[in-house]
Amino acid sequence: MSRYFELRRELQEKFSDAGIESAGVEADILISELAQLNRVELFLHSDDDVAPELEKRIRTLGNRRVNREPLQYLLGYAYFMDLKLNVSPDVLIPRPETERLVEWVIEFLPKSGSLLDLGTGSGAIALSVAQDREDAVITAVDISPNALAVARHNAEKLCFNKVHFVKSNLFKSLKGETFDLIAANLPYVTDEEYASLAPEVRCYEPRLALTAPDSGFDLIRRAALAAATHLKSGGRIIFELAPSQVPRLAELLGSLGNFREIVALQDYTRRERFVTARLKS
Repeated sequence: MSRYFELRRELQEKFSDAGIESAGVEADILISELAQLNRVELFLHSDDDVAPELEKRIRTLGNRRVNREPLQYLLGYAYFMDLKLNVSPDVLIPRPETERLVEWVIEFLPKSGSLLDLGTGSGAIALSVAQDREDAVITAVDISPNALAVARHNAEKLCFNKVHFVKSNLFKSLKGETFDLIAANLPYVTDEEYASLAPEVRCYEPRLALTAPDSGFDLIRRAALAAATHLKSGGRIIFELAPSQVPRLAELLGSLGNFREIVALQDYTRRERFVTARLKS
């Protein structure tokens, strides 16, 4: 039977040898989450023996992590904003930079306004907005039925019953529907970039949710071209995309002639990662 500090040291060495950054942090997270201890409690109990069944489970998941399977998929959940969301290989693991997108959405969405979350995945954007804005009317779409199943499960678990989920290829299933705000975090990785991604992403996360043709711009372009017909007068769109794509999207929106206030917004690292624009009245 191992003690917590011995098990932590063993996992840290294995993770480090496997090329995992922050090996010690990940070892702490894996042990503390499975043992249902926070990291301070884990330190305080470091000399305690680990129950055999718990040790077996920690070692099993630790070995899978050595093969670079994402920690969030191993645990079955990820933390995003103030939410604990179920995740599986059917959805992307929510990224910290998308939390900034949620903050912009909450700021831009008018009182009792309607939001469309385009490409919802696990439901991270829609459900985070629902938590903060009980007045909002939220629709979340995704092309993947498996992703929608994860998002619906998260909504049910959090008792956010007012979020409406729709299977749709962009706006295809939303004929005639308009919104005050459309938030889009669509695939934007190029095929060349995909080949160089970390094994955690390349081997385990759904490629459908990561890459797009035309240097990663195809879905963004299609959504931008169709967005005006799904916005209310004076409504706003906001896209998350690669910083290198920001000028291209801003130029495209400007060329359409029906948008104003086209602005690039920064993420937490002060990189331009979002583009927002308002439909002309």
